[in-house]
Amino acid sequence: MVKRQLLYKEWKQSELTFILVMLASVFATPLSFLMEYSSFQTCLNDPTCTPLDNYFYYDFGSDMFITFSWTMSLVFAITQLGFERNKGQIDFTLSLPFSRTTIYHTKFFLGAGIITLVHVLSYVFTYILILCIQPQYTIAFNSGYLIALVSTLMFYSLCLAAGALTGSAISQAIVTFSTSILPYLLIWLPMFHLDYLLKTDRSWVDISYDYFIMPIAPITYITDRFQFRNLVENPIWFTGVEFIVPIVMLIVFYLIGLFSFIKHPVERNGRFFVYPKMDRPIQILVIAFGVLGFGWVGFSSDNSIFGYIAGMCIGGAVGALTSYFLIYRKR
Repeated sequence: MVKRQLLYKEWKQSELTFILVMLASVFATPLSFLMEYSSFQTCLNDPTCTPLDNYFYYDFGSDMFITFSWTMSLVFAITQLGFERNKGQIDFTLSLPFSRTTIYHTKFFLGAGIITLVHVLSYVFTYILILCIQPQYTIAFNSGYLIALVSTLMFYSLCLAAGALTGSAISQAIVTFSTSILPYLLIWLPMFHLDYLLKTDRSWVDISYDYFIMPIAPITYITDRFQFRNLVENPIWFTGVEFIVPIVMLIVFYLIGLFSFIKHPVERNGRFFVYPKMDRPIQILVIAFGVLGFGWVGFSSDNSIFGYIAGMCIGGAVGALTSYFLIYRKR
């Protein structure tokens, strides 16, 4: 349940950030559309300029806002939780006469509501311009906006969940990025080593990548433009995967974040993870990823067993040092 007083407090706490991001995001695509049309008209009226086409069209699949709208979710989630922890404001928030469930619901509702409103307003303003200018055709207008909205909400849910598990803004950003590529680190990276050790033709690695690893990686849904895919070279799980999977992820991340926020110990603010039991397992994972990653780089550099082993040793050392200074040093 969302409380009006708490919603107002959350809005006022980050009001400037919300307003600036909203203004920049809402008008990004309409302005880009107008500038593209103005450039086309200027070229038509300039005898020294030869346009590629004699008619105007706009490709929303390459629009900057639609492509990078997920960054808005990152800014909102880190502002709402990461910076709140950094500034020590989380103690005040938790001392208010509201349950932690209500606080998390309110934060999520505010961020998700602004993200949805921004996409809707941008869509409406752009649609009005399309009716006025009447381009020959547009590419991926409806699907582009819808995919951008769903993927941005999913990434917001992920980043907010990361904020519920971590004790600072920087750790929230690191965990968000690491989780978004986790299937590549946890599954795909070991596959390369198995392929090298077993001397296979690597076709099973490519198939696993297309049909399993890429569809379950959150980063896929903020970087992949599904409407332009070559389905022969880059197959998908099933029709509608670009909507269904992010929605499922959104729900899963939301539940993880809610549960973590309800149970997290306040005295761990400033630590990398607010749950001390996560420190050692994550450190071991970071070292393992360092060993596997640097080992593969070492082998790729000279295709020798020496490069492979040397890379693994360097990766282990880098992973151990990095994990120690990130996880065990309080900020």
